[in-house]
Amino acid sequence: MPITNFPCPTCGAQIPFRTSIAAYAVCPYCRTMVVRQDEGIKSIGTMAQLPDDMSPFQIGAAGYYKGVHFGIVGRMRIGWQDGSWNEWFMVSDDMRKGWLAEAQGAYAPCFETTGDLDEVHKGAVAQLAARLADPGSAAGLLGHSIGLRFAKYKIVDVKQAECIASEGELPFSAPQGRKTWSLDLIYGAGQFASIEVGDDGTRVFEGSYVEWNDLRCSNYRHFEGW
Repeated sequence: MPITNFPCPTCGAQIPFRTSIAAYAVCPYCRTMVVRQDEGIKSIGTMAQLPDDMSPFQIGAAGYYKGVHFGIVGRMRIGWQDGSWNEWFMVSDDMRKGWLAEAQGAYAPCFETTGDLDEVHKGAVAQLAARLADPGSAAGLLGHSIGLRFAKYKIVDVKQAECIASEGELPFSAPQGRKTWSLDLIYGAGQFASIEVGDDGTRVFEGSYVEWNDLRCSNYRHFEGW
């Protein structure tokens, strides 16, 4: 992916943008979050330092999903009351934006399909999001089914999530403390979907669970004995 660099408005270091899809980025040196505009970039705050972990992924890593090559350009660390997980922002060679969810050795790449839903399915997602306006109704959604593009998925997890920190490029503003509802859905043998409901809108992602070897990753982090 070609890289466009902008000088950080805070420290002057170069902030790389590897894709035109991303509008936001975090300076790798001073942690300033910026938004890309016609005239350049503008500072919109400071991001917390990401905690170190044992993830094999990193910005600049690449891989394949269903035969399509993708590159990782950003990350959000998401927390909830019982733990945290990584969401790696990836851009495919056919210019789709998606996320590679990584938690406890499980990998679930998925691409955004919000704009591909028909009016019936958009309405079902909107009704689901409206129910989450009452936090007390969240638990009642477990086990319910919802149709998306080509399948009817079962809701298997509903939780309130918060952005702990982020790095690299992102398709939306993800400051520390950004709160959302996160719903995990499954269908059949390993098909996966995620619905995110927040103040900045509702997004739908569809993909599947995969094994590490399926991703055929390159430029990943190596650990001794792994």
